[in-house]
Amino acid sequence: MRDQPGSVVGVRFRNAGKVFYFDAAGIQLEPGEYVIVETVRGPEIAKVIIAPGQVVVNELRDDLRPILRLATDDDIRRMDTLRKKAAELLPEARRLADDARFPARIDAADYTLDGRRLTFSFTSEDRLDYRDFLRRAGDRFGAKIDMRQMGGRDRAKLAGGYGICGRELCCSGWLTTFPSISIRMAKEQDLPLNPQKISGLCGRLLCCLSYEEQGYKEMRKSLPKLGQRCSTPTGEGKVIGVNILKRSVMLVIDGQRVEINDRELGTVVRWDTASKIGAPPPSISRAEAIAQGLLEATEEDLREPVVEGEDVDWITGQATVRSEPGPGRGRLPGGGPRKQGRAARPPEAQGTAAAPPRGSPRQPQPSGRPQPLREPRQGTPRRNDQPSRPDAVSGAATRVFKRADPPSPARDANEAPNQPSPPPGTRQGAPRRQRRDRPGPRDAPADSSEPPT
Repeated sequence: MRDQPGSVVGVRFRNAGKVFYFDAAGIQLEPGEYVIVETVRGPEIAKVIIAPGQVVVNELRDDLRPILRLATDDDIRRMDTLRKKAAELLPEARRLADDARFPARIDAADYTLDGRRLTFSFTSEDRLDYRDFLRRAGDRFGAKIDMRQMGGRDRAKLAGGYGICGRELCCSGWLTTFPSISIRMAKEQDLPLNPQKISGLCGRLLCCLSYEEQGYKEMRKSLPKLGQRCSTPTGEGKVIGVNILKRSVMLVIDGQRVEINDRELGTVVRWDTASKIGAPPPSISRAEAIAQGLLEATEEDLREPVVEGEDVDWITGQATVRSEPGPGRGRLPGGGPRKQGRAARPPEAQGTAAAPPRGSPRQPQPSGRPQPLREPRQGTPRRNDQPSRPDAVSGAATRVFKRADPPSPARDANEAPNQPSPPPGTRQGAPRRQRRDRPGPRDAPADSSEPPT
């Protein structure tokens, strides 16, 4: 018959050890009191953790042993004496293990309250033969010897210590059972997969990896995955990095890396939550998301309203004034308006005005700004047969250079002086070379009246 929950008490034999349930046997107990209970090894002292009436029903069993009595001061002093005695005989027990060729290391020893049974705890991952050691230890210590095999975590729990966080080990301080830890938990939390950084004193993965696993899973549901395609106001991007704690995402947009904060995720930057390779939905601005009810306006949104004539940069969140491109704007990236040149001449004045000769000062323009003197080129005399070249358009801000006309072909000395030169740009054949060794009538010039010599 199952005991009533009001008569069941929970006790613990070691600090942060497993809780065992016993029948209170009608004794009024409070948490923190010490009692004497009967175990399979004999009578032992235990500490009350759960008082009667606070035990969960589904944790009860049918066969509960009764509590013998409350522990007295003599019982507590005797237990302290037996613990010191067990700690003193550990070095001798380890020498006996070496003589018996027992490969495991003896880590702890415990006496029962009556001193008739001695339990040795050792660490090993494999099953070992310790029969020879039992015979030698029983003859040497005059008690019945029990062997208890432990793992790496149990050894760290028994020894105690401090972790990399600077606090006492969870297993020796408050953790009663060891959770299941896998390397997948470290990957989900973006921790370095270095065994020295994610392992505890026991050599296994840190137990604290399981504490925040559920929180990381919930936060990842609202963030895009690595390789996810996202839509942004400047084009489609790809996720290359996710910071779960900061709730920020690193995107690559047209070869440029952009970090997106939590304010823009899901609204301005959008993705398909059902498929990793699906086409992302079109992005919207933050103002449109607030207007559609997708986001709640924050104090920053209310403090910096978007007015007409302003654009909000979706990356920096700052408003920039729109400006229409005026004269001279928009030609240099990031530059201001170009300098305005002099006022151009009216069309009727450009056709009637003659260009001033070279070397003479120009007349001042209507704008009132004097023109600089233009000196003739040095070392290049001007040919008389070359037509005068018109100057640059009056009022231009810079000097206009033109390629010089090609020189006229060489003329014969006997050619009539008043014969016009061919217009520039017409193709003229080269004159035939005259042969001096055999003069003939073909070599004589057409307008010559003298016979050839």
